[in-house]
Amino acid sequence: MRLHSLILSAFLALAAFAQPAAAQNKVHDVDITVTLATDGSAQVREVWDMTLSRGTEVYLGRENLGDIKILDLTVSDETGETYKTEHGWDTERSFEKKRGRCGLHAINGGYEICWGIGEYGHRTYTVDYTLTNLVKSLDDYDMIHYMFVTPNDFHTEHAKVTISKPGFVMDSLTRIWAFGYDGYIWREDGSVIAESENPLDPSHDIIVLMRFDKGTFESQSVQERPFQVVLDRALEGADEPDTPLTKRQETLYTILGAVMFFGMILLPFLPLIIRIVQRRKAKKNTFGTLNLSSIDWSREIPYGGDILKNYYVISTSKDIKAKDNSVASAMILHMLQEGCLEAQRDLATGKVDIHFKTDADFTRIDSTEKGLWSIMLEASGPNKVLEEKEFSSWAKKHPSRLVNWTQSVKATGLSKLRSGGYYRSSLYTDEGRIENRKLIGFKKFLEDTTLIKQRTSPEVALWREYLIFASLIGIADQVAKELKDIDPVMFEKAYTMPYNDMSRVIHLTNSYSNVMSRYSTPVPTYSGGGSLGGFSRSGGGGHSSFGGGGGFSGGGHSGVR
Repeated sequence: MRLHSLILSAFLALAAFAQPAAAQNKVHDVDITVTLATDGSAQVREVWDMTLSRGTEVYLGRENLGDIKILDLTVSDETGETYKTEHGWDTERSFEKKRGRCGLHAINGGYEICWGIGEYGHRTYTVDYTLTNLVKSLDDYDMIHYMFVTPNDFHTEHAKVTISKPGFVMDSLTRIWAFGYDGYIWREDGSVIAESENPLDPSHDIIVLMRFDKGTFESQSVQERPFQVVLDRALEGADEPDTPLTKRQETLYTILGAVMFFGMILLPFLPLIIRIVQRRKAKKNTFGTLNLSSIDWSREIPYGGDILKNYYVISTSKDIKAKDNSVASAMILHMLQEGCLEAQRDLATGKVDIHFKTDADFTRIDSTEKGLWSIMLEASGPNKVLEEKEFSSWAKKHPSRLVNWTQSVKATGLSKLRSGGYYRSSLYTDEGRIENRKLIGFKKFLEDTTLIKQRTSPEVALWREYLIFASLIGIADQVAKELKDIDPVMFEKAYTMPYNDMSRVIHLTNSYSNVMSRYSTPVPTYSGGGSLGGFSRSGGGGHSSFGGGGGFSGGGHSGVR
């Protein structure tokens, strides 16, 4: 973070302390769902989870709309009451006269979506409306370039925008970029999701730029220009976002900056100090302790064995050594156990390969695993048998597919942690830290061969979980050997194959993970590394950029008055 930003942060912190706490309105969550229609319009639903203690109405600025119109506005709240929609909105009315009412307040270049607060306290408002002409028809592509979350008066803890089109899968042909916030944008289940990773300050926003093949929509909103002109302008000033600092870190760095200013002797050591402070902060946030050696071994599998939750913690903690994309190894083993894949030995050659069961029941695996299954199937060629060289050859030709998948895995893991109450406002909750300590304890259990031999129970389901988790931390081969030595019969019962075949399968899964790591780095990117690989110029998704995004529709200012 630059020195002038630190100084500004210090002034902002002082200003915040000067305001009475009771006067602070807060937004806990903004969840926006955008459902696109073939004519280029969109049905929008915004759910605002807020705590309000002052003002008479909430307003959402929607300016710079051009030929976009807002129609069919309705607002309801957590009580189930649907507000009366007025054709005009008088901002000067009293608190009581705005109660249970909503409407559009016309402003220059657009509208403000307004509704009466009704009651102070913890409120949830659902806002539904239609946006006409959201999709633009360009010379060579169809496009969306819109600010869905505007700068506002609030400190917003979390925001998410989901964009979909019924009957249309937004795959790698749909290029995606995001600007204005610290978070990410990725594809999941045929939709595009833009989500904040850290809280949004009042100056932040969420701008989404999407490029579709020409003819995907039949929009009447025509702009005679190529998409590259739009993209070039949007990328002006785009950069990888800084990781937001806590107030304690901001204070510390401000003091360090002052010392550096008066004594340049500290300058060579400042990066090291910052890294040490950030790493200690991250460790304490993740595990609730700086002394991981004090955490005792445990047989309890963290997060109920959820692969994505565990992988997010493992992949973002510098204190857990694991290979990049070890999640692929774990998912392949899980799909073998669920019957979506099958390991078969060729009797003539003795070689074990992975085969696909296209008639399998996929309800027991999640969408990210199904995505990996589809990638592997496509790479397997006409015989539907995935060989090591085949996957490497396919990956060289389709790196964007692997980029999209690896980004969606981490983003989905974080989303699941949030929805489960384990992660909030860029910090693990107490419940999350408890599970993360279990992760360290269970890792110690699996790494200690004596503990496995003395403490493991001969249960099929438990042994299966052991090997999946061992894959996440890169020791599946070691754990498989220990389990085989404990009880070879039990081993075959649990994994439906002898140890030698499983050893070959583990080798294959490690090989596939290595290939994915080699080809799933987003390029080209800006320097540095965000939690999802950095901001991508290429439209493959990934981390958002604070800067850039110019030329969008929408925008304005939102708040309470």
